[in-house]
Amino acid sequence: MLLRTLLLICLAVPACGTADNSPPPIKLEYPAGGPPLNEHFSFYVLNVDKQDATLVDVDADMPAHKHGILTDPSIELQEDGRYRVDGMLLHMPGDWEIYLDLQYANGAVHRQTIPLILEH
Repeated sequence: MLLRTLLLICLAVPACGTADNSPPPIKLEYPAGGPPLNEHFSFYVLNVDKQDATLVDVDADMPAHKHGILTDPSIELQEDGRYRVDGMLLHMPGDWEIYLDLQYANGAVHRQTIPLILEH
């Protein structure tokens, strides 16, 4: 009886068990040495396809300074499932937030925020 009860609880509670079924997190692949200061650069966004989503916009902001980037980066889906972002320019050192807008099959768009500290 106890075993049957535990089995029913495990079937009812998604966190029960050892397998993690959540998709891998979104990751950014910057150029060697990291993003440059005040120079255009490209980077890759990984694992968007594992989220069943499409990358529809990329932006960045310095919340402490209340301003963002001065460029409009372009996005291109690569054959390997990564997204290449071109035309990014972080014009001053400090704490940045990279914003990735992901659109899901149901049409909903969710923003993921990835912090970045850019040094001199």
